[in-house]
Amino acid sequence: MSTYLVPLILFPYISRVLGIENIGRIDTIDNLMDYCILFSMMGLTSVGIREIAKNKDNPETLGQTFTDMFALNLCSTLLIAAVFAIAVWFSPRLQDYGMLIPIGLCKLIANLFWIEWLYTGLEDFRYITLRSLILRTLFVISVFLLVRTQTDTAVYYALFVGITVGNAVCNWYYKRTFLHWDLRHAHLRRFLVPFIMLGLFSMLSAFYTKLSLPVLSFITDDHEAGSYATATRVFQVIIALVSALTGVMIPRMSVLMKEGKFDQVRAYASASFRLLFWFAAPVICFAEIFAPDIIRLFAGSGFDDAILPMRIIMLQLIIVGAEQIIVRQLLIPYRSDNAIVRAGILGVAVWLVLTIALVPALHSVGTCLVWIAAELAVLIVATIETRRSLDVSFPFRLFLLSCLYAVPYLLLGLFTLWLTDLMLPRLIIASILFIAYALLLEQKVYRTGIVEMIKSKKVKK
Repeated sequence: MSTYLVPLILFPYISRVLGIENIGRIDTIDNLMDYCILFSMMGLTSVGIREIAKNKDNPETLGQTFTDMFALNLCSTLLIAAVFAIAVWFSPRLQDYGMLIPIGLCKLIANLFWIEWLYTGLEDFRYITLRSLILRTLFVISVFLLVRTQTDTAVYYALFVGITVGNAVCNWYYKRTFLHWDLRHAHLRRFLVPFIMLGLFSMLSAFYTKLSLPVLSFITDDHEAGSYATATRVFQVIIALVSALTGVMIPRMSVLMKEGKFDQVRAYASASFRLLFWFAAPVICFAEIFAPDIIRLFAGSGFDDAILPMRIIMLQLIIVGAEQIIVRQLLIPYRSDNAIVRAGILGVAVWLVLTIALVPALHSVGTCLVWIAAELAVLIVATIETRRSLDVSFPFRLFLLSCLYAVPYLLLGLFTLWLTDLMLPRLIIASILFIAYALLLEQKVYRTGIVEMIKSKKVKK
């Protein structure tokens, strides 16, 4: 969550200092670099977590697994870095981004040594969280001290990339305390097939998550890219919570499937869906009603073009959340790599056709619609596969009931709009009302256990 929450907290300051065009330039390059990182990582995140979780109790096999994984990542990272450097050499449009390009390349290289998949597979989430929070706190302080004018665009991006560099340094040093490995004994072919297969799905998915912004920028301009980037910022924070849940569950699901405990697998999946619906309903309703206030609070009056794209993007929270549960919690631990790739291919096909048809005319709004359609296509294919192989499908009945339970959220939001015209008071009042109703639903309907867990933690402390 801190990955996206910290930039969102800074956004009211950065948007006013740098302006919408510079925000669009930074996000365009950063999305391109994230796509290069996906190429360099391939399926390492998913395969690495899965395999590390299986071998974490055996130091010898753990070291060999890490060696093989890192060797694959080293080769792919060097290849992608070379390809990107050649692309910049022959592309005047990319050269226009100046110092942002070498800064982005530093992010690509540092990502090789981040090795977050190792600590996630070991389920060392305490270390991950503390390290991330400390580095991002230093990032926030540095931004306020060093970024003062529009000419500091490269400085801001360098500080942002510094988070990746800092994480890489900490992780690479920390592994020395428990991991023994030797790159000379690496077996590149051992995990090559799942590395490529799951990597194909990651790259295909990134067409509509990472490449949409650069494509929008090239088709239109940096202003439209800035509007789209602003609209997606809140969504990225929210979906990060869902991604944290699915990421945590991959090693646990892998162990349960290895032991043949499929009843527990289905129980975890059911609990994840209940948690998703309970969490998504108030968030979507709040965003749809108060999108103008949210955009003006975080970005300022010059970003009104981001209001409609934000409303569209937030509608897909259920779609993306369900897709992550089905793909990351179920299909990846079950090793249904071929089905995952098929879903990704369909998603890209939908993205490509609709991008050509909608983006030139509808700009940032069209990009949002294309993203939703692509994610929905992936969800449909993945759901068909999980129903066939694991007897787990999308819970339509619970979804329809959740829509019914969400009606009071809309009424509470409209009541708050009627109550006051002041932005901050109505956001605060609406938040209190929404949280109160959400807690009531959790206790009476969804029963996720979150409230009981929080209460037990307080009593224990």
